[in-house]
Amino acid sequence: MPHFVSTKDEIIQNMDDIASDFACLKVSALKKASRISGEVGRITIGPDSIINENKTEKLENIENEQNSFKKILLESEYQRKEEVQKEIARHWQHMKENGKAIQEHIAISQSHMAKERERRSKENYAYILAEERIAEQEEIRRRHERQKEVEKYRKEMKEKEELTKEIMILRNVYVQKNNDFEKYRDMIALSENYKDKHSFALVLSSYAAKLEELHLQMKLIDEKIKISEITSVDLNIIVKLVQQIDELLSLFKSDIDRINVQSEVNLTGTENMIHSHTTQLAESQELPNSQAVCEPVISEQINIENNEIQKYEEKGNIVPEIMISTNISQESPIVNIEENISTAESDKDYLYKYVNKELLEMYVNNQKFLENYVKTFDEFLQSSATKKFRFECQKAINIPVNAISGISQQHLTDKYEKLHNLFMGKSWPNVSQHPHGADFCKNILAKKLVNQGETLVSSKPKMAFPIAAIIVALWNDHSDFGDLLLSHFYNVCPFTVPIFMPKMVGQSNDDYYKLMGYKYAEDGTIEKHDKFLKRMSGLMRLYASITITTQRKGVTKTNPHGLQRAWQWLAAISNIEPRKEVTDLCATLLLDMLEVAGNTLWIAYRKQFYKMLILLSEEYYPRIKNVGSIGSGPLVRLEEFLKNSLAKGSISPPDGQLPPNFW
Repeated sequence: MPHFVSTKDEIIQNMDDIASDFACLKVSALKKASRISGEVGRITIGPDSIINENKTEKLENIENEQNSFKKILLESEYQRKEEVQKEIARHWQHMKENGKAIQEHIAISQSHMAKERERRSKENYAYILAEERIAEQEEIRRRHERQKEVEKYRKEMKEKEELTKEIMILRNVYVQKNNDFEKYRDMIALSENYKDKHSFALVLSSYAAKLEELHLQMKLIDEKIKISEITSVDLNIIVKLVQQIDELLSLFKSDIDRINVQSEVNLTGTENMIHSHTTQLAESQELPNSQAVCEPVISEQINIENNEIQKYEEKGNIVPEIMISTNISQESPIVNIEENISTAESDKDYLYKYVNKELLEMYVNNQKFLENYVKTFDEFLQSSATKKFRFECQKAINIPVNAISGISQQHLTDKYEKLHNLFMGKSWPNVSQHPHGADFCKNILAKKLVNQGETLVSSKPKMAFPIAAIIVALWNDHSDFGDLLLSHFYNVCPFTVPIFMPKMVGQSNDDYYKLMGYKYAEDGTIEKHDKFLKRMSGLMRLYASITITTQRKGVTKTNPHGLQRAWQWLAAISNIEPRKEVTDLCATLLLDMLEVAGNTLWIAYRKQFYKMLILLSEEYYPRIKNVGSIGSGPLVRLEEFLKNSLAKGSISPPDGQLPPNFW
């Protein structure tokens, strides 16, 4: 119901209001009657009223009094209805105005919405166009990249084809040179003009080893050619192979000519001597039996000469070049006797050519120290009464050593304290129970930690640093443990001294390889060279890690085997005369030392270490390269490391190195 239409209750209330107003009207009428009572002298109301002219009019007024009230009510109702109608009309007018305003607002809103839709449509269209342009540009870019990749691939394939072509040409040259070598060798072997077949065989055997090495390098390149993995490095290698086989052929020819000339000289001398003896016999007719005496003399002298030649040739098995360049004459027996007299001195001279005398003495002294140290508790080792105690000691050592890692400060400290307390007799088993208990445990621990270098560090180089931290911490407290550790290092890997022992005259191959550190299987099979290099690399990394290890928090001592040892090792190895059989080993160990200790050495020694790197790069590396294998992996890696380090002016810290104040 519209708000301007009155309800029934409102109407009743309005009627009550009107009635109350009518009562007021009555009062007003009475007041007026009282005012006119003085003028009216007759009865105007009631049956006694006097009718006059105005009586009818008055009567009508009296009679219509009730109608007047209704009229008033009616008029009031009419007025109310008029007001209601007016109010309704006003509201209708207001509603029309509002409706018009609403329509105008709706029209404006619709216009705005249409404009907004148009704007959004334009934006969407522009966005779609932009996306299409981006997609088109991306497609163009991808096509361009694919085209570049295709061009790059074609270029690489073309370069590889050219490289393969060059390598195949050089390979054919190499094969031709090798065929020339074999033809010349066969010609010498079949020729009757070359009398000294034994010397020829010795020279040929020395060159055969070199040829075998070259053939092995060529075989590796052939395998790369088959799988299309050749590079410019292989081209450089095959160029060197061709040069070397050409040089070998030239040297072989010159050596054969020299041997032939020497053989002819010796034969001529022998014939002259025989001729002189024959002449003397012909002139000496007085001694009919002189012929029988002369022949044994001549035969004996020839045998002496042949024996001396044989001795030179046997020495040539060790150093073929010396034999080739030696001029054998009739004085050779005297020289041979003098050499036999001074054999010990010559061996020393040969040994000190490749081994530093002071380092060798240090190595020997350490081995004697280790031997004497173990002898002190030999009875303890042999006693069955200490068997259980020894087992408990080994168990107390193996468990913490096998658990050493740099996982946290607490973990590393726990392992150190267990080993330290074992040495001090503060844990089970109590090493104080036996007079040699502590010595036994120190020796076992030193050997065990060195063995970790062979096994664990060789496969996981990062493990060298927590092990080195434990070693230095124990070395601080127990100096004899440090001496034992070095002795075991030198025993297993003499290259940590460093010494690279040459093979001496009369020394068997087995003895020499054992001295070098090779291991033998139960069936007598020697360890493979690559496994040997891996073991030695692990030992060297552990040794180098010890030299750069910092002390624990609160320890004011210096490292008992600190950075100066790494510097001394580098200085010593740079002065060692390189030999072919140890070039790979030298390069591997030198690279290990530089990778582990290089960063710390550079920080500590700066200019001096930079000069050391230049010395190694420009002098030492070319020396070992000249005597080493062509394309050797260790040599290539060492060369690359030296070049990169000098180019960058720094060496990166080793992976896994413990941070300062780690524990």
